[in-house]
Amino acid sequence: MTPILRSALVTLAFASSVSLAAMPAAADDFESCGKAPGDQAIATCTRAIDSGRYDGAELALLFNNRCLAWAEKQDSDKAIEDCSRAIRLNPNDATAFSNRAVAYQLKGQHDRAIADFSQPIRLEPNSANALNNRGVAYLRSGQYDRSIADFDQAIRIDPNSAMALSNRGNAYQFKGQYDRAIADYDQAIRVDPNYVMAFYNRGESWERKHDLQRALADFRKYAELAPFDSDGPKAVERVAQELKGR
Repeated sequence: MTPILRSALVTLAFASSVSLAAMPAAADDFESCGKAPGDQAIATCTRAIDSGRYDGAELALLFNNRCLAWAEKQDSDKAIEDCSRAIRLNPNDATAFSNRAVAYQLKGQHDRAIADFSQPIRLEPNSANALNNRGVAYLRSGQYDRSIADFDQAIRIDPNSAMALSNRGNAYQFKGQYDRAIADYDQAIRVDPNYVMAFYNRGESWERKHDLQRALADFRKYAELAPFDSDGPKAVERVAQELKGR
């Protein structure tokens, strides 16, 4: 059975407070572009972009936020197009590179994602989030040692990053190093007892070590904390059946 591990990325949308008292509708669209959900974000960003009132870094911000909205809708091509526009307008916008990388990952283009995730690290070498994101890209491309190196650095910068700890655990799990994976998941849960991904991922490691009671406990906790995800109850049922068969 191939593990269905949960690895987390950081994606960013920004709103900017600009003085547009004479144009309240435009100001509302600009602000909502970085705050509104889903289709509403796309609509408000589009109105602000089409208004012709913005250029430079402000226009780049609008394209970046719409890029993220497209990515959240799984429309990777439109996301890539918008983030590319943002980057052309503001080549030092680390968030636009990160968000375009997310879109490339949706298309399975991991090499391009890694290249884009490397840009925020160049611009912000001490960003734990940037290192975590590239680590996930390496992980998804099967480059586990490189992913661990990025997660190591992210954890050195932010020792309380449950996300980076859990992601490094995933890399160890894919390498078959279950004890090291469990140690990372344990630490992730210590720093954030509600970090749901760590419970699911630790359950996978316990199951692979044939410690089904501990696996069942973790999957039950995941199902409790993430009732929206059907994989939790499925894992509980699977392990419960394995225990019955013993």
